[in-house]
Amino acid sequence: MSVFGNYASAEVVDAAEKFISKMDERDLAAAIEQSERAMSPHGRSLLVEAIFDAFRQRGESSEDVVEAAGTALEAAVRGDESAVRALLAYARSNAGLLKEAATVLIERSPAVVSELAPVLADGIARRLRKR
Repeated sequence: MSVFGNYASAEVVDAAEKFISKMDERDLAAAIEQSERAMSPHGRSLLVEAIFDAFRQRGESSEDVVEAAGTALEAAVRGDESAVRALLAYARSNAGLLKEAATVLIERSPAVVSELAPVLADGIARRLRKR
């Protein structure tokens, strides 16, 4: 059971991938930044790890990423507000990265959709209803 009721987690992930892939990158970045400000510590931790994973898929280590973002790995992993915001700003400057990270985040933990900004959660819900 998913946060959307009778939809399987795989259906939520599929709807999220389709919705996110069509979003404007600036709109997605704004929605992720809004989401991050309201996330639980666990949700924020999942977001940070998803961003690191997306960078690793592009061949960048977590250490390289935080150095380029101007922050410290320990602070980002700990969920330090300024470190996470610096990480998000750096991710935003890399085309397509936040789309990859958002997809990884939802694949890894479909329930995190409940912590996303309404523009994301509602868009995913609309996509599910189109099935």
